[in-house]
Amino acid sequence: MRKFKRVIHKQFGGVGNFFAMIILVSITVIFINTYVLSKRNLSDNLSDKNFRTGEQIYNQNQTDEYLSLPQENKQIKRLLVPDAGCEIDETCSHDSIPYKVISGTGTDKYPMICFNNKLLVHKNLKDSKISRGSNIVVIDGKTYDVKLVETFDTYLEENFFLRTLKLKINDGDILILASFDEMTYGLRDASLSLLENYGSQSIKKVKYRDSFVMIGQKGLARGKAIEMHQSKGKRDFGSAADVRGCAKFPLGQITPVVIPSMEVNKEGKIAVGKTVENCGLVETCKENEFAVHVYTGKDNNDEPKICVDGKYVISKGINDAGRGLNVVVVSNGKEVIRTGHFDTWKDDSTNLEIFLENLEDNVIIIVVTFDEASQK
Repeated sequence: MRKFKRVIHKQFGGVGNFFAMIILVSITVIFINTYVLSKRNLSDNLSDKNFRTGEQIYNQNQTDEYLSLPQENKQIKRLLVPDAGCEIDETCSHDSIPYKVISGTGTDKYPMICFNNKLLVHKNLKDSKISRGSNIVVIDGKTYDVKLVETFDTYLEENFFLRTLKLKINDGDILILASFDEMTYGLRDASLSLLENYGSQSIKKVKYRDSFVMIGQKGLARGKAIEMHQSKGKRDFGSAADVRGCAKFPLGQITPVVIPSMEVNKEGKIAVGKTVENCGLVETCKENEFAVHVYTGKDNNDEPKICVDGKYVISKGINDAGRGLNVVVVSNGKEVIRTGHFDTWKDDSTNLEIFLENLEDNVIIIVVTFDEASQK
């Protein structure tokens, strides 16, 4: 006891000072518990109340309130409450995305496309693009932003649809497709094969007035897409194709899709083969005319030829001449300003169409086929 008193005297200067220190510490603890911590708890409760109130307001008024979800070090925005019609039974995990895709049925029941809780294609949407054929949505494969909402009347033809699949969609981008009415009559093998490069394994089985939906990605292996095909059988139209659930992207390994390059030569890079005076013509051309010789070749062992003003610019080994269509473009000044080769037996005509669309006005086009040019 004496030892304890000596310690108190040494550290605090006396017993009175020791008890005074204890009282001061007690008052400090009571103050912290009563005012500081209680105020912080009140602030937390208010914040939580405000959060719940915000959810309630959202539910009542359907305002666009988003939940940010982390995935591979990026933020994915998702509506807290799905747009009307986009509800699904399944609850998606933080790293998966809800989807709902329904084809049209007949000519009066329209398709619907939902992705990430957002209604993107529906007949009641303002400025909605829906028509007979193939109705598509393209989603950026990295950000999940909507890049394109479009419709193509693939009952009539496939050109614009095919060009979009080839040129306007990047590797890994997500393609969502829903049929309406009839989508297959105008589709050719070029489009069908390309859709297999988006992961579809059913597209070549889809027939007249069947229903079809798919979610794929450019560069996805065949069979990896989410898809559904409903045959019409003996009915007028197939029943609605319907896929819904949660998906993790990418749906599989993405392999870059190789698009055939355009074999085009411009001024300064146009080769000249042999030179023949007046292209071999007996008569002399008038002042505002120029000589031309065009030869298709008698079989696939021969060669195509185009001579312009005494110069062969299409022949074997010259300016990529070969099977399909060989094109020479001549200006008003009789100068060859373009040559192009398009293997329309092997590839579709997309590159040829782009080539022709970008020509200058008032030019002369000379075309010769070789071997086979018509299959595609």
